[in-house]
Order: sequence, then C-alpha cells, then structure tokens
Amino acid sequence: MLSRYRPLFLALSVMILLLLAYTAYWAAAAWRLSKALAEASGKAAEKNVELTLDHPAVAGFPLRLTVNLSGLRAQWPSGTLVEAGPLTLSAWAWSPLDITLETVAPLRLDLAGSARHAPASGTATGLTGRAELGLDGKPRLVSATLTGVRAQTDAPLAAAEVVVSWTAPAQAPEGPTDPQGRIDLLVRDLDLPGAVPPPLKPRIDQLALSYEARGPLPAKPSVEGMTAWRDGGGTLEIPGARLLWSGMDLRANATLALDGAMQPAGKGTAELSGAETLIDMLVENGSLRPEQAEGAKAGMTMLGRRTDDGRSVLSVPILLKNSQLFLGPLHVATLPPIPWN
Repeated sequence: MLSRYRPLFLALSVMILLLLAYTAYWAAAAWRLSKALAEASGKAAEKNVELTLDHPAVAGFPLRLTVNLSGLRAQWPSGTLVEAGPLTLSAWAWSPLDITLETVAPLRLDLAGSARHAPASGTATGLTGRAELGLDGKPRLVSATLTGVRAQTDAPLAAAEVVVSWTAPAQAPEGPTDPQGRIDLLVRDLDLPGAVPPPLKPRIDQLALSYEARGPLPAKPSVEGMTAWRDGGGTLEIPGARLLWSGMDLRANATLALDGAMQPAGKGTAELSGAETLIDMLVENGSLRPEQAEGAKAGMTMLGRRTDDGRSVLSVPILLKNSQLFLGPLHVATLPPIPWN
C-alpha cells in the first residue's frame, strides 16, 4: 500500500528540502546585509564622511530582501549634507542585484560653497530609485526620480519632477576616447524665477538632456586634469537635448571639446518648431513691428520642412567658438569663462 504513495512522499521530501535550502539562502543573504549595514558608518568614516543610518532592519521574507531605515544622514568634510526620512531599499530574493529605493519623506541636500559657487540647498518631497548591478558588484544602471523639487539658490527654482540616470558603457573603457557612461536628465514643469517676457510662460514644460564623456574625466576638475583629458582626445557627446516651452519644441545634438583656452567649443544641429512664439515675443518687446513679424513668419515657413510626425521645423547649425554661441548666423549668447581652479 505504501508503495503507491512513494512518488508523493518523494515529491514532498524534495519540496521540503528546497524550502529549507531557500530559507537558508535568504537567511544568509539577510545576515550579509545586516553586517554590511553595521559596517557602513565605519567604512564611510575612513573616507571622512559622517554617515548615520537610523534603526536599520532587514525584512521581506520570503519573496524579497528589504532594508528599512527610519532615517539617513551623511555629511562630507566640505560641509555638503544629505538627509532623508524613512526609506526602503528592496530586491527580489532571487535577483538581489536589481535594487529599488523609495521614500515619501522630505529629502534635503545642502551643497557647500566654494571659490566658484555660493552655497545652495534643495529639498524634494519624494524619491524613487533603481540600481542594477553586475556580477562584479559594479553598477550597470542607476536612476533616481525626485518629486516636488525645490532649489534655493541665487535664483530659486522649482520642478514637479526630476529624473536622472546613469548607464554604464556596453564595454569597459580602455582607450583614451572610449565612452565613460551616459547620463540622462529629464525635468518636468520647471518654474522659472523672475519675470518672463510674454508670450513666453514662466513654466518650462519639459527639459531633457543626454550626454556622454569620451575619455576618462578627472575626479576633481582642474587645469591639469582637464588639459590631459583634452589632449587625449576627450569630448562630450550630446546625442539629444530637448526643450518644450510655450508651444516651442527645440531638439538639438552636439559634440563639445575644450579649446586652447580651456573653454568649451563645438558644433551641432538644432531643430525648432513653434518658432512663431519667439517672433511674437520680439513684437511684444518692440524689437519687431507687426508687419516685420508677418514677413519673418512667412520666411520661416518657406525655409522649414515637414517631419514625419507632422511638425514644421527649422533646422539650423549650432556653433560654439571663443565662448560665443551662434544659431545659424545669429549670435545668441556669450558664455562666462570656466575657472577650472
């Protein structure tokens, strides 16, 4: 009789053994996490960083590995400070290298001043993030989404959402001009300080930028380090930038480098749709008469082209040379010099 149930007993035994093995695996991983949290402040102190993790606790059994903190505080010798309220880091137990982070408490960042910039501070009402690690423990993707961002600087700014991410290059950089990893920045509903000339609106709908350094940048920018990067063929590739503002849609790409005076120089291409807004602004401030504006709009229509998505765009070259920025033949700005030291 018992022989009839032998397959069932074997199956149950295997399931129990697998459950015990999984429980042991989860417990071992939780122990390593707890040990790393206990050692984190000491390792940070070795780098002169004061790190405080409030009441760290590991939970999430059976499906997840979760670290709960009631607060976090990190301060660097320069005076830069990061503070966060309760936050959670979590990963599926079978995929511990794909980590998510979340907090809904206010965050605070204080940037210490220097010879090149005044002190600044910022806050956010929430943060979600993700880190994808390789088998070697090095990050392949790191992203963070901040909501309710407020920046207190000389010109205070506010944004509904800021998304920033870093993606590692497909292959580890070896040569002097190899990609170092791409940074993507997206800002939504950015409120500008001060008065904005009509018909422009005081809120930018969207600002996006992607860039990637070619060649290893020095950890601390200096004349010597940036000169070596420039002389080694280093460039900054901007495959995409976009501005949505007051009915305008500006898209651009460019390649930048450092010139003989250690200032940015480069060229690219810009495509602008909705440029009529700029002409209307010139009429509002008296730079153009209404009849001149009509002629300008007609000329832009003749020079523009229709894209696949139905936009009428005007394509112009971008040139940055001797700190002078040109859009086509028009000089649009003079950039302040960068004091590397």
